[in-house]
Amino acid sequence: MAPSSPIRMKTQRHARSTSYPSSTHQLLPHFDEHFNRLKETESTSNSLSSLGDRLSGLLDLNVYAYDMIHMQSLTLVQESNKKLADEVLDTYIKILDACTATKDIFSQAKYDVQELLSSLRRRKDATDASGKYLSSRRKNQKAIQKALKGLKNVKISERADQLEAIGLFNSVQSATISVLESFLTYAMGTKARSSLISKLIHTECKGTNKNEFDQINEALGVLDIESIQRQLEEMELKIQDIEEGLDCLFKHLIKTRVLLLNMLSY
Repeated sequence: MAPSSPIRMKTQRHARSTSYPSSTHQLLPHFDEHFNRLKETESTSNSLSSLGDRLSGLLDLNVYAYDMIHMQSLTLVQESNKKLADEVLDTYIKILDACTATKDIFSQAKYDVQELLSSLRRRKDATDASGKYLSSRRKNQKAIQKALKGLKNVKISERADQLEAIGLFNSVQSATISVLESFLTYAMGTKARSSLISKLIHTECKGTNKNEFDQINEALGVLDIESIQRQLEEMELKIQDIEEGLDCLFKHLIKTRVLLLNMLSY
């Protein structure tokens, strides 16, 4: 049996409860460390593996934030803070929608990879199989454009007078939006971005690794069957890991939003 991948092991770990020190002051340095580390990886999302690493880091950040908020005896029902808290709740709905859209996009990408791989293994017409794959990719890219537009419209409050808890929620939301954007940008493929997408994206992925989706497109252009099959097999596993990680993220976002709702109704 093949060993579990790092992101899959992370997903399993995040799915169960974790015990932390009773003081939020002991957690704050860990939160700051994970937040800064995640910020540093913004320009290095140049492979499916690196995307998986970013997702794993985001899950860690969400866990620390949740436990810090849960341990604090803060009341967010004061009238002066109600509007800010409502904004955070509304933003979580938008991020949940974006997370669902991103997961659906990667699920479709995995399906496309599986279908192409299956056709090649059965020695079916490679030209016909590649045509179906590319056609589905074009449809998926339209979904990516829509999801990116939606994320660009999500605004995070940065008021200086907000409570520490609200500021913590906002930091995690900003980090989540950044990671989801990097996922969608990568899934689009560097050669498939239209002028519209180029305007939406402010930073390009740096690094020497070529986008795996572009690699498949290039291999299909010369019908290098052996190379295509090898790359598709690797992509299938990596996309599966990302899909599972996004599902775990979605569940944790819901858990955090419920926590905030409970605090408001206390």
